[in-house]
Amino acid sequence: MNWTAAIDLARRFWWVPVIAALVVAVALLAMKADLRTAERDKARTDFAAEQQAHQQTIANYRTASAEAQRQAAANVERVKAEQAQITERTLNDYQARLASVDARYERVRAELAARTDLSSSDLAPVSIASDATCRSYAGTDCDGLLAKLAIAERQAWNLVALRKWVEEQAGVIIQPAMGDE
Repeated sequence: MNWTAAIDLARRFWWVPVIAALVVAVALLAMKADLRTAERDKARTDFAAEQQAHQQTIANYRTASAEAQRQAAANVERVKAEQAQITERTLNDYQARLASVDARYERVRAELAARTDLSSSDLAPVSIASDATCRSYAGTDCDGLLAKLAIAERQAWNLVALRKWVEEQAGVIIQPAMGDE
């Protein structure tokens, strides 16, 4: 074949390489479109999974927050109940001790008043010598000394009860242990 025939043949079929190039170009574009479609679909799937995980995190946080608030409220109620029991127990014990002090005071006064060998106009009369002793210790008569002793004992029990109450209140566990309730 000579060059002129080849040139003539190329002029006649010039469109074949163009069509071949177009077919290759279309095939490449189709492959690129398929790749982009796959990437888009993967991105949408990843985005949906991320959104779902985010919504689950929010739900988990809200659930945990509600549970923590419930536990905190239960802890407050527990602490209040324990403190109220301590207060009631201490108050009952304190009042019983004061009643005992008052009863003893009245019993001693009644016993002294019932004695006929003592001469005095006091509610709890004692002998003259004892009255002088009472005045030297208390600055008052024996009835006044008994009253002062009763007041002192009441105040002592007040302090004892108050210290006991404070110690027991301080012993109440305010923060629950992890995992309690």
